[in-house]
Amino acid sequence: MPEGATSISSKTTTASGWRAFTVAERHPETSHITSFVLKPADAGGLPHYRAGQHLTLRFKGPDGAPLIRDYTVSCAPNGAHLRISVKREPHGSASNWLHDHLQPGQDIDVRAPSGDFVLPEEATRPLVMVSAGVGVTPMIAMLEAAAEAQDGRSIRFIHGVRDGAARPFAAHVAALAARQGHTRLDVFFSRPASGDLDAPGHHEGRIDIDFLQRETPIGEAHYLLCGPMPFLRDLATGLAAAGVPRGRIHYEFFGPMEEIFEDDAAPAAEPAKPAPGSGAYVGTDAQMAVEEHVARALLDSAADAVVASDAEGLITVWNAGAERIFGFAPQEALGQSLDIMIPEPFRARHWEGYHHTVSTGESRYGAGDLLAVPGLCKDGRRISIEFTIVLMKDAAGVVTGMASTIRDVSKRFEETRTLKKRVAELEKATGAA
Repeated sequence: MPEGATSISSKTTTASGWRAFTVAERHPETSHITSFVLKPADAGGLPHYRAGQHLTLRFKGPDGAPLIRDYTVSCAPNGAHLRISVKREPHGSASNWLHDHLQPGQDIDVRAPSGDFVLPEEATRPLVMVSAGVGVTPMIAMLEAAAEAQDGRSIRFIHGVRDGAARPFAAHVAALAARQGHTRLDVFFSRPASGDLDAPGHHEGRIDIDFLQRETPIGEAHYLLCGPMPFLRDLATGLAAAGVPRGRIHYEFFGPMEEIFEDDAAPAAEPAKPAPGSGAYVGTDAQMAVEEHVARALLDSAADAVVASDAEGLITVWNAGAERIFGFAPQEALGQSLDIMIPEPFRARHWEGYHHTVSTGESRYGAGDLLAVPGLCKDGRRISIEFTIVLMKDAAGVVTGMASTIRDVSKRFEETRTLKKRVAELEKATGAA
């Protein structure tokens, strides 16, 4: 391994799924975004993935402690390499370290790409790709895949940036659009520099729902959205209000986990399905010991769901409360990924924190902290849940899994939201008077 390498695993895939990749190239896309081209250190084949998915990276940070982050694969499957394109964040320890230290020849640990934010396979409907800033990265991969497929689908590629200097992949996107043959480009500049507005399809301002309603096929298209939360909330809720079925609104975001839609808990595009797992679940002595530990640690679990998982995030304990809340019988849930109960837009952030906790033995949350996030049921409903986390450790202090008590608080959430809306209406009426 070259001097300064940051890989923690060996060059072969470990039992935990980590595999060393070598940085083959790095390219500046803008002053704040750098692309890293990755190839397997063992010279083996690339993992299978779909355009739009993300991969998980693990590397040693400035203090030597492992950092785990998720980054979109910014290229379509090509059989030669993976590519990530990372924005330097002012206070981002991981992004700053990658920009400042990761060089060609160094190794970094990678998990196979995953995620459901992918290019829709249905080629008969138009696609509208809408992104802001570095949210363009999955769109680049999808546009590459569409150009390669040559299936004749109509694409509207809409991107928002500060100015031309901050726009990544500009020439590459133009070339892909020409190659695909049915792609129309629009770029919005919030603070355009001289010359930014000279080209056709270049606009001053920000992308808004009025533009999408006026310029895109609302009644037909799949909408693919990627960017920060305020951007997504405005566009996703606007599209839903305009009559676009939520099954045709696909999104990926950066920032805290919270719901996009403000109205009723949004249904998933499809009912949740158990992910391909490790086959029939068989409890070992160690796993049975974990179950006993969970039983002792969570004494008041009868009315709530009790769910435990191993270091890989596979479910090892699933009680009657979990079946009642989420709908999966124990034989359906045990041995499956926690993804079956996590809405897709929140999975990347969940796994980033999960793998970091397993690797470091430390959680960002204190014992007993009550967390609130959306949950996903077997029938596709989204619910509001609150939960606490208990880390399960072996005698050496190594995290072997996690356990949670989970409560469905959807009714209380709705009552609170209704009350807030009523208070806002009264305040508005009082102000008007």
